[in-house]
Amino acid sequence: MKKAIIDNNRCDKSPFCPVKRVCPTGAVTQKGGMFRSETPKINEELCIGCEKCVLVCPMAAVKMK
Repeated sequence: MKKAIIDNNRCDKSPFCPVKRVCPTGAVTQKGGMFRSETPKINEELCIGCEKCVLVCPMAAVKMK
């Protein structure tokens, strides 16, 4: 089964990341606050490969592997 990965070089690290909001299993988490956030992380054990995150990422930073 394919899993989502995030390209750190393409991600803008927005605290309002839509990828976090659309994940049906809560596999995407992000540390940080309102003004400084890290690149979101994907828990491969929770990822079900639905590709919703790929569709909503405005930076095209999410891919399936």
